[in-house]
Amino acid sequence: PVGDPVEGLRVATRVGCNGCHGADGAGKQLWEEEGKFKLYSANLTEKRALYDDPGIEALLRQGRTHDGHVPYGMPIQMYQHLSDREVRDITAWLRSIPAVAHPELKPSWFSDELKRQIEDGSAPYLDDMRPDPGNLPPAEPPTETLALGKHLAMTSCTECHGRDLNGFSGEDAPSLVVAKAYSNENFMRLMRTGITATGKASASGLMTQIGSKRMPSMTDDEVRALKAYLDSR
Repeated sequence: PVGDPVEGLRVATRVGCNGCHGADGAGKQLWEEEGKFKLYSANLTEKRALYDDPGIEALLRQGRTHDGHVPYGMPIQMYQHLSDREVRDITAWLRSIPAVAHPELKPSWFSDELKRQIEDGSAPYLDDMRPDPGNLPPAEPPTETLALGKHLAMTSCTECHGRDLNGFSGEDAPSLVVAKAYSNENFMRLMRTGITATGKASASGLMTQIGSKRMPSMTDDEVRALKAYLDSR
């Protein structure tokens, strides 16, 4: 089956493809740790030529790149759960976006120590770039409310809140048990504007960005399904 590029854009927005690579897919500087790395996302309109459609699927679900390098910073742990249809739709979107030249885009830089750690498997965050052994993604996104909510959580939220959705220390990524403190109306507002239940931006500002830029791509029914699943945990 052929993917739908319009739906692919919607999914790519929700799962963050164009958040990291830019609305035009041309790549940008992401973040850096002084003396350790400086991370740039790739120009998708150039790199797509290196992958056939099964290659894009292998990249999204397994982190398998065209030349074997580790896609450092790419949330494969989250993308492995995308359904076959969502992968086809993302692929169709990726093939459809106009080519953009970005000559000033730099390659990512890694310190020699981090390169060694990536090579020997001890680098931080590597688990985020690996799938779970034996993971079997669905052919289609589920339709039953709680199953759909779980699917949306696993393909939208785990990148920041952890594979178990229980979060991390600090303000950026709390446990999603916090969703139970939201009324349905306030949760919908969060996923449309990034405004929290307190009526203010999130503590670090990260969820306010995600809620106002990525999550409005979700339908109202999807937001309600996500809330129902988070409430059921």
